[in-house]
Amino acid sequence: MKKKIFISVFVIFTFTSLFSQTAGDFYNRASVKFNSGDFAGAATEYTRAIDLSNNSAVLYSNRGVCYFKIEKFDNALNDYSRAIALDSTISNAYFNKGNVLKSLERNNEALIAYDHAIKLDSTDKKYFQNRGMVKAVLGDDKGAIEDFNKVLYLAPTDSKAFYNRGTSLINLGEYKNAKHDFDKALDLEPNYYKALINRGICHVQLDENEEAKSDFTLAVTLSPMDGEGYYYRALATLNDVNLIKSENKKKLNITLIKENIYAQKAACSDFEKAKQFEYSRAYAAIKEYCKK
Repeated sequence: MKKKIFISVFVIFTFTSLFSQTAGDFYNRASVKFNSGDFAGAATEYTRAIDLSNNSAVLYSNRGVCYFKIEKFDNALNDYSRAIALDSTISNAYFNKGNVLKSLERNNEALIAYDHAIKLDSTDKKYFQNRGMVKAVLGDDKGAIEDFNKVLYLAPTDSKAFYNRGTSLINLGEYKNAKHDFDKALDLEPNYYKALINRGICHVQLDENEEAKSDFTLAVTLSPMDGEGYYYRALATLNDVNLIKSENKKKLNITLIKENIYAQKAACSDFEKAKQFEYSRAYAAIKEYCKK
């Protein structure tokens, strides 16, 4: 009889412990799952926490991050809006909302969200970084540069900020200043593929063709299955072809004619590589420059 009573008490204790779990317990489980990369599982745990405490802005904001990670963008936006309604002082909720809107290419709305985040906290570099990127997409490169300047004031060794500022400077035609920024980015991160590509573009614009080809060749070496490097190296090689053609107009020279042929073949070979790796601009380039 005692044994039966013991079992009965044990069963009651087990069920009671299940029902006595707090929002904090589910929050902790969500954190563990999020950190392990189980974003859907983390969202489920946050939902359970919200069921117990639906007035927590932090819970909604955190679940919104999980939804963003699994690309449930509408759910994420709803959660960020709910978090902001509960506590309008959470800068990260505005920032994360901006990130979702940026992913949806709703850039004007994203800009407003980032503005709110920065008004609440002007010390977080990522707020300025992302706002600057959105401004650049919207064609406001001068405004973008101001934001990237702020990033570099807060974090002087941020290679991405140098890269982003350099890209906006290219858009403004300031190739020397842009090249300087890409130099800085590459000093900090020598294998920065996109910085190599963009510095090479600056070299081309500054008539530094050998330096351009060197950058594009290194880019191809670093990322041999990315067509962009091949495409730009081909353009730099074609520039050599054009230079050789100019020389040929002045003086007919068999050596220059041979170099012209070799350069043309090398450029077309790179265009074919770029096409192989589905770099879209290569298709038109082959039709234009590699007519058989």
